[in-house]
Amino acid sequence: MTPKKIIKKPWTAAHVKKFNWLFNYYKQLYPDAEIETFIDINKKSLMSLIEKNENWKDGSREGLLFMVARYLHNKGETRYNKMYSETAHNLTLKIRAHEEHNELDEREEANFRTHEFFETLINNINIEDINTIEQHYKYLLLNMLVYQPPLRTSFYSTAKFLRAKDDNDKINNFVWINRRGMLKINYIVNRDKASNYKVYNINKNLSSISIEDEKLVKLINNSYIKYPRTYLFELKNKAVSSSTLLNWLKNITNVDGLNFDIMRSSYITWFYEKNQTMASKTKLSHQMRHSTDTAQRNYLKVFEADPILIQNKNDELMVKIAQLENEIKDYSIQLKAFQTNKDDVTTYKKRRSDIIYRLNKGTKPRQETLKQYNIIFDDVLKVYT
Repeated sequence: MTPKKIIKKPWTAAHVKKFNWLFNYYKQLYPDAEIETFIDINKKSLMSLIEKNENWKDGSREGLLFMVARYLHNKGETRYNKMYSETAHNLTLKIRAHEEHNELDEREEANFRTHEFFETLINNINIEDINTIEQHYKYLLLNMLVYQPPLRTSFYSTAKFLRAKDDNDKINNFVWINRRGMLKINYIVNRDKASNYKVYNINKNLSSISIEDEKLVKLINNSYIKYPRTYLFELKNKAVSSSTLLNWLKNITNVDGLNFDIMRSSYITWFYEKNQTMASKTKLSHQMRHSTDTAQRNYLKVFEADPILIQNKNDELMVKIAQLENEIKDYSIQLKAFQTNKDDVTTYKKRRSDIIYRLNKGTKPRQETLKQYNIIFDDVLKVYT
């Protein structure tokens, strides 16, 4: 009997990424593993290894299982391909059922904050204390995620400033500052996850998103005036990475597990409480570049009246605690540096002076060192002091 010919399915960059991720994890457990054969040799045990990893969420397990299934299909391993596919599909159904109930998962329970929490946090930040460009960027980022429907992380890490509408190349993402008449600012999204979605591909007008909050419009405009630059977030003439933006967000909010998805979820949950009409929800989905169905399944969160999750009554206290914890961290670092040199204050002062000299000569600063020796960058004089 002639063996049935296997029609191979596409092996994409996404599959390769998950393949390398799984191999790197497996290699930590079994250093002798070889990338060319680790799935073939261990196809009986890999499923259990993936399912029992407590550090991976269901979505991660689902993706890895489907990847292994695709790999085994293309190898002609019909039996094991079916096993992995069915297990992955069961996870898909579990995830879908969870999303349909709009429940918070464990990570979201620990890190979810209400929209009012972030508003209170911003209101308690003293703008006069912002004296470095990184502090300014953190403040700007937080405002952009709170007072405008948040986009995906990739927009903020790639967007450039646009001063003339005709300079829109239809390729890059932009923040368009229009000073003709009344000051107006628009996001121009030419490239993101939704670019190939039917609704956004057909209606190009949806690529332009107006910023409606006047304070945010002024903040972005003043930011560009104070720090003229090419990219929305830029250091040393280069766009800031998504991971750096995420670290800034965690730092300014003092929420270690916060991410852009939670910010989007927080905004949608708040917005839906205030706006019940389908028209308003559809407009919001266009501003955030997804569908209303995605918003309601993946981002809208329903939770019980638990004081840990519903922050409305204690937002001010939480913000104050977050600020005090940050201050304690800074003072602890400075105290540690001083105690190291407590027998010779002159040594401490000389060390600080030497560091400032090297920084002003172009040495790349380390944030911990700046905090240890209470060194700041003077935006006016353009020197470290």
